[in-house]
Amino acid sequence: MLTPFIQYVAEGRVVRRQSDLERYTFNEICERIYLSFLSLSLLKNYSQTVGFAKSYATQTVASGNFDRVRTTSNDLANMLAVVLGKTDILMKLANKQQAQAQRQRQVAPEMAIRRYLRTLNDDYKFLTELERGLGVTNSAYRNLRRALGDYPNLDTRSKSATVTRLLQALRAKLSGTDLQRKVQEFADKQKLELDNVIDAERKGVPGKDLTPDELTAYRILVGSSNVRRAKVAVDMIKQGKAVPAPIMAAYTPIVELIDDIAKGGMTYVRLLQSIRDRAKK
Repeated sequence: MLTPFIQYVAEGRVVRRQSDLERYTFNEICERIYLSFLSLSLLKNYSQTVGFAKSYATQTVASGNFDRVRTTSNDLANMLAVVLGKTDILMKLANKQQAQAQRQRQVAPEMAIRRYLRTLNDDYKFLTELERGLGVTNSAYRNLRRALGDYPNLDTRSKSATVTRLLQALRAKLSGTDLQRKVQEFADKQKLELDNVIDAERKGVPGKDLTPDELTAYRILVGSSNVRRAKVAVDMIKQGKAVPAPIMAAYTPIVELIDDIAKGGMTYVRLLQSIRDRAKK
């Protein structure tokens, strides 16, 4: 019988079924694989999270191979199926024709991946090999690899900046996944996230344009794990778009806040309106 923890990490959020691959290109899957390993590289450094990192790594290789997407596998195992599994899986991607050519050029280091998931050792060498094999060209992610490959030797400020930058990438690319939630939970407990680090993930899409002050404010209002999705909900509402339930759920604390103020009566409503007017100015 599986423990509750193993049941939890086995639930894929990025790729649970092959049909989920239609949302991604080959490069986007490669970046998410890379960020997943960067997260494991961080989490294995601390006594509070090393158990999670080892269990997640064990669960990733539990099926024995990465030949196909399985509903019982975690996100990393299912994403690895794209770069290591049967080539017909590429036909499910958003850029199916280009994906075939990319996979022929970019050979993911399967033996190194399996070895790292078993040992979680030699981070710098493995992450460098993985970066090359996946064709990762994002300079911000490559800088993260350099920092995480030597993480124990960084000073306190550099460690906080590294964790903050990793969190920004995880919220943008792996929001709601087991790894993102664990890194966020750990960063909150250790107070490692900084408010004044520029978010390199901003690309003008809903939920990405957050100033440091907005980021801090939303974190207070909805909690760290809901910041990005709450902002996405706001932007989608403003654009007149239908908001998916999981995204809207992140905004629930603010809805409840407004509801409590309305229940308090017009005095509190007018006070809220006056605060809004001052904020806009």
